Amino acid sequence: KIIIGSRNAENNERAIRELMGRNPSANITALRLDLSSLQSVREFAKEIAGTESRVDVLINNAGGLYRFTGSPVETVDGYEQQLVTNYLGHYLLSLHLLPLMRRSPNARIINVSTNGHVFADVNVENINLRNGAYGAMKAHLQTKLAQVLFTREMARRLGPDSTVKTYAINPGIVNSRPSSNIVERFFKALLTLPIDMGPQTYLYCALDESLDNESGFFYDNCRRVQRMHSKAVDDKTGHDLWQLSADMVKLEANTSFK
Repeated sequence: KIIIGSRNAENNERAIRELMGRNPSANITALRLDLSSLQSVREFAKEIAGTESRVDVLINNAGGLYRFTGSPVETVDGYEQQLVTNYLGHYLLSLHLLPLMRRSPNARIINVSTNGHVFADVNVENINLRNGAYGAMKAHLQTKLAQVLFTREMARRLGPDSTVKTYAINPGIVNSRPSSNIVERFFKALLTLPIDMGPQTYLYCALDESLDNESGFFYDNCRRVQRMHSKAVDDKTGHDLWQLSADMVKLEANTSFK
């Protein structure tokens, strides 16, 4: 069974039609999920917990939110939009679905990042990039480094014997929609993959049995990246980011890893 989470009902229905067209017997459903709203994330997780006995694979991908230019946008929770949509919502969703994932004999959490995380910094003292620190690209890349650090820290907290494994990936950018912004068009021209190549690293990390004993690592082009930038393996920053994230989302006391 595949569950799609998206705030756009039209996109949900189109995705279901396309998937059913390829496999008419597939069991696919779509639920509303607005990753920029922590309340929406909680409602989505609660709905899944009410209908599913377990979750085998969770893919944390915010889809199309990559803002390279523009002014800061604040969410309903009072945080920088890209931070919540690209990272904080995934953090909260993963922890709320973790009890269901622990019921699976081999569960996997895939956090979508980018190779561009090497150009980022995670500023735990000013993670919303206020007081003149904001830049759209800076904010975007910060979330991608946060995804890598989150993946590593969660694997550490789960431990090597856990049946839940975590992976961060660089999927490339699939050129599936046009952009009117010249800066976005430039970066997409440099970085995009043909649409049929986009899912390969997702599928590798979701299904490949060779990864059964790996967790917390970063993958690109269906390979584990062996030489990571020092910022991506900074366990102190990963720990501090985790604690800050728990405070920001007001993580419930009974949630795993509080």
